[in-house]
Amino acid sequence: MVSDFHNDILTASGDLKALSQSVSCCVCALFRGGRSFQTLRKTARKFLNARPDNLFLGLEDVGYFEDGNAAEICSWRPVYASLTWNGENALAGGCESDGRLTEKGRRAVKALSEHKICIDCAHLNRGSFADVLDCGVYGLLDSHTCLCGVCQHPRNLEDWQVREIAARGGLVGICFVGRFLKEGGNAGVEDVFRHIDYGVQKFGVRAICLGSDFNGTDDLPQGIRKYEDLYRLRDRMLHAHYKDADADAILKENLKNFLNLCANN
Repeated sequence: MVSDFHNDILTASGDLKALSQSVSCCVCALFRGGRSFQTLRKTARKFLNARPDNLFLGLEDVGYFEDGNAAEICSWRPVYASLTWNGENALAGGCESDGRLTEKGRRAVKALSEHKICIDCAHLNRGSFADVLDCGVYGLLDSHTCLCGVCQHPRNLEDWQVREIAARGGLVGICFVGRFLKEGGNAGVEDVFRHIDYGVQKFGVRAICLGSDFNGTDDLPQGIRKYEDLYRLRDRMLHAHYKDADADAILKENLKNFLNLCANN
């Protein structure tokens, strides 16, 4: 079994019990999209009331975060909250915009940090990422991304960003989105391995995990359509002379340990 930093099952009407039985642990992302706060609240509460012990909540695009609802949102105890999606909102600028972290965004980062909720920098542009670093953030991570050192894309992380995350004890989840993995898309298992290997060689085994983005993309790499397919990725790592323990760390243990630490804080 693997661990997954980002699965969009909560807005895809998936089977939580089946997911729980397919993974060691998983963060289930609640994506804002065009949904009202009332709808998001209902979905979060339903999940929290019924979630298996190995499934955790994550929030994707908390542009709805206000002084008036901050306490309620923080009470959901998400592992992480991302400030934006690809565009600009009232908090910060996404990767397809030039916006920066706003004063409202700074208050959101402060409130989340005070409740020991990590900031997920997935979707943030470079400027907003740098602004978050100046806010005394509690924890920093990227739940689902790829690496610019392998494939240049606005959604991918530059080396300096990964370095900042790793220095704070955060994790980078390598995702399974073809156009992030390989220029022009049409990616395969080898491309996922290249991003993992680049991250490991540059930043160490303990900095990297998986953040599939299952249920959030149709642009999946060939050979990886479900968790059961990930034996192919492990086989590729062993073929490249990764130790069993290091392959297990990347595919499962790094994230499992991180989530255990978050749960005990």
